[in-house]
Amino acid sequence: MNNQQQATRDYHSVIERAAMDPNFDVDKLERLVAMQEASQQRSADQLFNEALSKAEAEMSVISTNANNPQTKSRYATFARLDGEIRPIYTGHGFGIQFNTEPMGEPNVIRVVGMLSNGMAQRRFQVDMPIVTQGIRGQDMMTRTHATMSAISYGKRALEIMMFNLAIGDDDDGNRAGGSYRPPAPAPAPRSMDELTDPHTGEVVDHVDPFRLEMHEGQTWAAFIEPLQRYLKHCRSIAEWDEWRLLNQDLLLKLKETKPQLFRLFEKNIEAKHEELTK
Repeated sequence: MNNQQQATRDYHSVIERAAMDPNFDVDKLERLVAMQEASQQRSADQLFNEALSKAEAEMSVISTNANNPQTKSRYATFARLDGEIRPIYTGHGFGIQFNTEPMGEPNVIRVVGMLSNGMAQRRFQVDMPIVTQGIRGQDMMTRTHATMSAISYGKRALEIMMFNLAIGDDDDGNRAGGSYRPPAPAPAPRSMDELTDPHTGEVVDHVDPFRLEMHEGQTWAAFIEPLQRYLKHCRSIAEWDEWRLLNQDLLLKLKETKPQLFRLFEKNIEAKHEELTK
């Protein structure tokens, strides 16, 4: 029996004796219960802190694995971050739950993370802007994708805060996952047709087909330019057809309202279509 269990047993014994007292005092009992709860909370917090300290001791620098094409900087994605440290924090009994909360500001979303180990828990939060445009004012994402991107970046920021993580490419050979793996080299500069993940903004080699959106005030370029890039990176004619099918409503509207622009769009992707159908 550990100290916490013994203390709990002692408190229960005291409370039982107090309840059997013919001069039972409710106020006194309430104070005893409050003292017990406070003692249990202190013990839980102490065990939580000890486990967190041990987990942090096993976590080393997380190397970057992605480029932000807007800021020309490198960072570690949430997938890399969580993939490196999850075996460690779960090994010490920790779990993480994420959620979002509404904000008064329509272009901001609050991402909340709860770190717990069954005995105690701590709440972390970060307010993330929902940004649909790049640093030069050009349309980069739909609002749906910008929201998902904000949540992803928020979860990443919360894990960094929870475990006081360091991000960088300098490593002493003791990575969070165990054996050392040298950081991935920065990818070579890409052309204007580079493919960007609509959820995270990072440069990728492939994006699964999805339905693009247009909002009031946006020009047709916000739809045509990304769709052209996605089509030019298709790996099969089936994938090509799926992109066209998912976006057929906007394509038909483009053809009806801007026939010249539609023909230019078709001409720009013609070569890729011929390549896939050979």
